[in-house]
Amino acid sequence: GHGPTIVFVHSLGGSRSDWLPTARKLLAHYRVVLVDLPGHGDSALPDPFSFAAVGEALDGVLAKQNPDSTIIVGHQFGGRAALAALAAHPGRARGLLLLDVPVGIPLQIDDQQKKQFLDFMDNSYETVAKMMFSKLGRDTTQSTAIFAMFSQTPPATVKAYVREGFYSDGNKDAKSLKIPIQMVATSRVWKSDITSGAALKALGWDDTTATLRRLPDSGYWAMKDQPDTLAAI
Repeated sequence: GHGPTIVFVHSLGGSRSDWLPTARKLLAHYRVVLVDLPGHGDSALPDPFSFAAVGEALDGVLAKQNPDSTIIVGHQFGGRAALAALAAHPGRARGLLLLDVPVGIPLQIDDQQKKQFLDFMDNSYETVAKMMFSKLGRDTTQSTAIFAMFSQTPPATVKAYVREGFYSDGNKDAKSLKIPIQMVATSRVWKSDITSGAALKALGWDDTTATLRRLPDSGYWAMKDQPDTLAAI
């Protein structure tokens, strides 16, 4: 497309093609860039791994865009990558949209508990993968499709992101940004019986008073469930 640039970054276990339903709604007025998150598709997993390293990989794409007309859209850990990239290289974009982006762990978990979980994931990867990624859709059929795609992701990639998610805090990166941030939560995360503050807390955000927009009738594949609404946002 032609016009201002929108860079889409998918989630852990996802694919750049996840964003196609939303991207097609924008091609008439925007230039759309679809990115493989490091460790997925054609993008290598950084070694050693960190969200800072993931952010540097993403910056290789952002550096080629016009910063005055670029908006980044990040889903789940794709949003963490965007936060890390912009914290290290401010000025690469004029705005950021974060969809269901976790920046920390909402519960107090000590290092021993973290180690036990990570050891369990190493020894029983399939069990943990099903526990985390088998019920993310709007219904059983979509959940099965999401898990089938997730299963194509190398276990080393999943383990690296989950481990880093346990030991890093994206709030610091978010607080350093000077550009507008629009936060969006799917109805899977922001259930009808909780407040926006509770939804933000569940995602690990320190500021539970931030403005959060709810995307109704949407699961993990919100970009496929609500492409028109997301494109409008």
